Amino acid sequence: MYRRLNINNNQNIIFLKPIAIFLLIAILSAFNAKSLRAQVLIGAKTAANISWMRYEDFDTEQFEKKPAFGYSAGITAAYKVQKRFLVQLDIMYTQTGKKIDGISGPSFKNYAKYHHLNTPIVYKLDFKNALFNRTFKWYVGAGPDVNFWLGGNGILQSEELREEAIEELDYKIIFKDVPANPEYGGLYYPEVNKVQVGLILSTGIVLEPMPGYSLMIDIRYKWGHSYMAREDAQFSNVISYEDNLRARNQALEISVAYVFDIKNKGKKEKKIYYKNQ
Repeated sequence: MYRRLNINNNQNIIFLKPIAIFLLIAILSAFNAKSLRAQVLIGAKTAANISWMRYEDFDTEQFEKKPAFGYSAGITAAYKVQKRFLVQLDIMYTQTGKKIDGISGPSFKNYAKYHHLNTPIVYKLDFKNALFNRTFKWYVGAGPDVNFWLGGNGILQSEELREEAIEELDYKIIFKDVPANPEYGGLYYPEVNKVQVGLILSTGIVLEPMPGYSLMIDIRYKWGHSYMAREDAQFSNVISYEDNLRARNQALEISVAYVFDIKNKGKKEKKIYYKNQ
């Protein structure tokens, strides 16, 4: 049986082409002869985010959507491509989510948490400044954001559940169509987009607490391009409500990364981030 290629998959293929070109240029630039003698920064990164959904069609008379708080943790690496340009790649576990409350039925609540493997690539242009005789750098950047959707879970409250003497349903997201014998507490996502792409806009500052080490403080806006899915998700034991997945994930994130130059670590005569090479 052939699998149908839906419109969103076509959009993702079109969107991924410029991303592939960008990645190829970035990789070739990062490993030219000059950059191999430059800095290679590696370290740990953590972040907090506020995420929300941008729906194709949302029933504002029945429901109210709210942002959700999440976090990220992982590793980051940055390569100096040219004099003032760096490419930064992160590999992060990221948690996003959504909150939907009922308006006409205030007892309704659907709070979901989504788990992702997040691999953003940001191309940065930096600027040098001084404040109180201290040198620091700030930067602006942009690049593609790729999310691998791992799964999720949530909490549902509704009148239908209360009629069955269930105050609250802890549900688990399952990536497949509803089977003949569904799992209790399962929320089934048909034809889900497990690979989701988007765009990142970034700005931040870089401090050097000691030679060979840098502290990056970053603010990012993440604009999701891919729909979560084209079809609504169905609960195994709730009939009156289906989860709307025709939405794109958006987020505002603030992060802190502590990195060191694996080639020039601790060399006092060569401040790794601030010295133009």
